[in-house]
Amino acid sequence: MRTILVLFGLTLALTLALKFIVAPRYGEDVAERFLERLKYIPSQTEVLSETTLARWLADSTHAKAIRGYVFPVLFPLDVLFLICLGLFLGLASTSLAERLGFLSAVPTWIWWILPAFYMVADLAEDTGLAATLKLCIPLTPHSFRLLSTLTALKLATVTLAIGQFLFLGALNLLLFFFPPGRPV
Repeated sequence: MRTILVLFGLTLALTLALKFIVAPRYGEDVAERFLERLKYIPSQTEVLSETTLARWLADSTHAKAIRGYVFPVLFPLDVLFLICLGLFLGLASTSLAERLGFLSAVPTWIWWILPAFYMVADLAEDTGLAATLKLCIPLTPHSFRLLSTLTALKLATVTLAIGQFLFLGALNLLLFFFPPGRPV
């Protein structure tokens, strides 16, 4: 239980540090972490596309933002965040499931599938973004679609992993307030 609380605290601390302290140092675009969350670049008025991203990358006024987005925002801070969040969701889901007797036949590893997929998807997204920002991978229609797919996959898997945790938590709460066999 202590480990779960520590992971929750670290996840919260990293979220706040990234949002309010680190990312804003590198400008409005990085503060919003547009490549990971948005469908537009905050400093531009157009929809995020291969063309608008290429223009943003080519603009020398964004050099500090690009460097900051890669280090320290994506690496190491976002990687530490994804590890803490993924481990929190996995351990908390496992702990909550173990409290539910009717789920005792379900193997423990089942509760780790969604958090593990989230961690893999987020790490793949971070790696792809860093490689694109550092121009190690050329920005093409294919690479842009791949980055968009990785972002969508990350968002879907983290949503499902959080949903699993909330579902198991809600079941625990229901059984706490309405234990089986108790007359209504």
